[in-house]
Amino acid sequence: MKKPFIILAITAALFTAPVFANPQQVDPNMPGMAGTHESKPADAQGVGLVRATDAAKGTITLQHEAIAAIGWPAMTMTFKLASPDLLKGVKVGDEVRISLHPAGMASTVTAIAPAQP
Repeated sequence: MKKPFIILAITAALFTAPVFANPQQVDPNMPGMAGTHESKPADAQGVGLVRATDAAKGTITLQHEAIAAIGWPAMTMTFKLASPDLLKGVKVGDEVRISLHPAGMASTVTAIAPAQP
């Protein structure tokens, strides 16, 4: 009676082992993972309304439109600035065009210009 049980246990272990030995890779197209796939652009372009600036922290809060290149919906988000100098001439309420290096919540704005030249 022990022999069939042992064979059954070994068979079950062999069929389930590949599941544990080969973990699923992260899908870079999964929501929330935008910007992690190598084929994504190094920088993305967007348009938004300046909601707040903080030169001391080197941040800008933007209410931006959807950024299709990286799969982001329209939202309000605080970004790090590549340089605090990017805030020169920018004030709350301005509509701006930005370039940003996408990295999820750690994305960095690399350029800012007026949306309407």
